[in-house]
Amino acid sequence: MNNTENDSNRRQEIQSSLNSIVESSDKWLERLRRREFRVRLAGSFLTGSLVLMAVGAAAILGFYLSQGEEIDDFFEQQSLAFQFSLVGAAAAAGLISGILTYFFLKRKHDTRMKDLSSLITEMKKKTNEQQQNNANVGGGEGITKEALSLAEKIVTLLPELVRKRKHDSLLFGAVAFVVTNVVISNLVVAIIVGVLVWLYVRHRTKKSYEHEMSKYEEQKRVFEQRKKDFIDTL
Repeated sequence: MNNTENDSNRRQEIQSSLNSIVESSDKWLERLRRREFRVRLAGSFLTGSLVLMAVGAAAILGFYLSQGEEIDDFFEQQSLAFQFSLVGAAAAAGLISGILTYFFLKRKHDTRMKDLSSLITEMKKKTNEQQQNNANVGGGEGITKEALSLAEKIVTLLPELVRKRKHDSLLFGAVAFVVTNVVISNLVVAIIVGVLVWLYVRHRTKKSYEHEMSKYEEQKRVFEQRKKDFIDTL
């Protein structure tokens, strides 16, 4: 009787750990997706801005070298329509490159998150099956073993994905630098603002992620211990 009761308690404990892993991992998945969306926007803006400036500068430099005129004289001698067409071509190049960058990053991010998303979806399915078959000891064991394997893959994969997102702060700092330089046309101030944004985002991300990940690591530790105890009883 005691053995049966102990087995039941172990099953409830391992089920509780599995549910906690699924819930936490699902929240992390949504958090990472939101952050990757912001990264795609920032990356697209940065790429588009750099291409716009590069195309515009290359066009102006090309005309300058071919005609041997001063930059100021070059603009004064060109028609307004020509200047608009030059700006339009540079803007179009920047817009297209920004859009392409967005979809390239989206494909990269979706591929990176695919495994974790599939594992969590499958894990939800298994835990639901486990709860529906609590009365069936044989079926419950089989489902629990598979769920344990899925949970182990999740707690291994998720921290790796989180660590890869720690360097995104540099991208936001670069965007802040470009925006500030365009708005106030002061390179020194733009550098200061870019560095401050980079440091702030890095600090905030590190503090938030380390706090949340420490709780997840504790769940992982409890899960590993309960998994070991559960396997020893099989």
